[in-house]
Amino acid sequence: MKKENKKNKKVEEEKEIESNIPNDIDTQKEEGKDVSLSDEIMREIEDLKKENKRVNDLLVQVADKKQLAIYYQRNREKVPPVVKLRTIGDKVIMGWRTVYDKVDQDPVTLRWREKQTVEVLYEDGKSQQFALLDYVKLYTHIEADVLSTSTDTETGKIAFKVRTRDGREYVIGAEFVN
Repeated sequence: MKKENKKNKKVEEEKEIESNIPNDIDTQKEEGKDVSLSDEIMREIEDLKKENKRVNDLLVQVADKKQLAIYYQRNREKVPPVVKLRTIGDKVIMGWRTVYDKVDQDPVTLRWREKQTVEVLYEDGKSQQFALLDYVKLYTHIEADVLSTSTDTETGKIAFKVRTRDGREYVIGAEFVN
């Protein structure tokens, strides 16, 4: 008897689902009906996406963080590493070096004074000198994806081939990123 009730319920559910699906979707020729039907379906899809995101956020919040981290570690996609390049204006900084570095103590106040100057090398081959504090205040970061890594066999220094978000590619030493 229970099996018959379950079968009857399944049949009723299938009939209910079938009744919700319009039979004449393919046969509708009026443009207004097609557009309104498409709009309704798109709204339902958007509502389902929002509900899915809400449920996913809830599950992530209540999940065991350790097990979630293990799962993500095992099932992660290959994401290219991202580095940050320094820029001043629209020019990417390819390197820098210290030009002048003097540290002394003021004889009157006994405070330490530093006078430091750095030379910055831009992507176009030009260079410019800055006081270290001015340089630190001026530069900004942009993100770039690492395409490949190469190592100099003689010196052991590492260089990255990177592509910025706007599509420009550079080869830059590892000490000049981030």
